[in-house]
Amino acid sequence: MDASYWKALPEKKLSSGLCPHRCVLGEGKRGLCGVRENEGGRMVLPLAGLVSALAIDPMEKKPLFHFLPGTMVFSAGFFGCNMACPFCQNWRISQDYDAALEGRLLSPRALVDAAIASASPSLAFTYSEPSIHIEYLLEAAGLARQAGLATVLVTNGSLLPGPASDLLALMDAVNVDLKAWSDAAYREILRGDRGTVLSFIEAASKTCHLEVTTLVVPGVSDGAEGIQGIASFLGALGRGIPLHLSAYHPDWRWDKAGLPQASLAALAALARKSLDFVYLGNTGGIEESRCPSCGGLLASRRGYQTRIDGLEAGLPLPEKAAGSPGMGLCGARCASCGAELPFVLPMPRRI
Repeated sequence: MDASYWKALPEKKLSSGLCPHRCVLGEGKRGLCGVRENEGGRMVLPLAGLVSALAIDPMEKKPLFHFLPGTMVFSAGFFGCNMACPFCQNWRISQDYDAALEGRLLSPRALVDAAIASASPSLAFTYSEPSIHIEYLLEAAGLARQAGLATVLVTNGSLLPGPASDLLALMDAVNVDLKAWSDAAYREILRGDRGTVLSFIEAASKTCHLEVTTLVVPGVSDGAEGIQGIASFLGALGRGIPLHLSAYHPDWRWDKAGLPQASLAALAALARKSLDFVYLGNTGGIEESRCPSCGGLLASRRGYQTRIDGLEAGLPLPEKAAGSPGMGLCGARCASCGAELPFVLPMPRRI
């Protein structure tokens, strides 16, 4: 498959226009992500269609708590990443490119057919960094929407504005990993660009359902000032954007111990000054959603088991989250006080 988002340079070099690295590739060279290559003066995709994993997951695993809660999502993973987080929990598929030799080749049409056969109402691109396979995602997402499936993207948000706009236009829900508030941490530890991610988040907030995850990593994203910065930024876009503060555990090249539960709870309390919905993930506890207006219990979760306690479906969706007509999605209100809430639910069936 030929790549998009590149331009030719002198001496048969190519410049990628997909992500903030803007890799310049000589003949036979691949970019930092490992999935885009200069072959004879054209950009090709040597790992196109290679799938690392297929699974049927709870939507809460993405994590998405406010989008089709309690439903299952057909999930596809790929290989490679345009960042290099030393604590990556999926490093075997994001950083070990030899693993791609064990991948399964699947066309976009075949992937969507598999999602339909699973009887799941949605298709997720997830696990490693799917956006570096944007050409594949655009085709698969278009086919999925035609088939009445909702589309979900789990991403680090490291896409330049043009490709980001193309991809977000075909997504119904996005969870973005905002890995730190510090510019220096993004550059020096993660090999990323914070400004690009913030721009992606802002664009997603105007385009589709958005939730954000921050893995609370010692020495990277565990400072009170940083969590306050993240929450204030999101709160300025909308207090209803859910923030997931996820407990870290040592992995790959990072062996620092994780934070105690009390420290995570204190960070969540800081974030709640700017946001109505802040969740603690990977802790094993019960995670509740409560109405910001009346305090009524809306939903509760233990692990990936979800109870919808106080959500009433049937409201029209905002225009940005309408999706395709065949999806049957709707907005929600609090069953206790009637306040409109930032949830996307299946449309109730008429009997």
